[in-house]
Amino acid sequence: MTTEPARDEPVADPREQTLEQHRQIRQLAERLASAPDLAELLQRLREFRSAAVLHFADEEAPEGFFEIVRGRAGRHLEKIQRLEGEHQAFLGELDRLAEQAREVLAGPVAEILRVASDLARKLDDHESRENELLLDALYVDLGEES
Repeated sequence: MTTEPARDEPVADPREQTLEQHRQIRQLAERLASAPDLAELLQRLREFRSAAVLHFADEEAPEGFFEIVRGRAGRHLEKIQRLEGEHQAFLGELDRLAEQAREVLAGPVAEILRVASDLARKLDDHESRENELLLDALYVDLGEES
């Protein structure tokens, strides 16, 4: 397996390395579930997908976990085939979810942000005109100085 776990010293035992990768993938999945907003979700989806692609490739590689199980414990062949199929299904789901999040951010959220920006600009303009009136009235019409 080619992906090293995020540790100071590499794990020599392929079984331990696979278990470490599974732990990391599960942690990234937990981060997906706790994303506070769509922008952060998109970031976490990118991170998860990158890690998952590498992890799945390691498991499916000729010397990977699935091949080892196929060669040494053939009774699990059906489970291995099902798990391999789930890899592609998960990547597809990740991609669809990311696309939906991007569409929402580009559509309704972008429109709300545009309206908020327009409102802020109008309020700023309003306050600026009030300041001009106040200064003009105080200094020109009323002749007061502060």
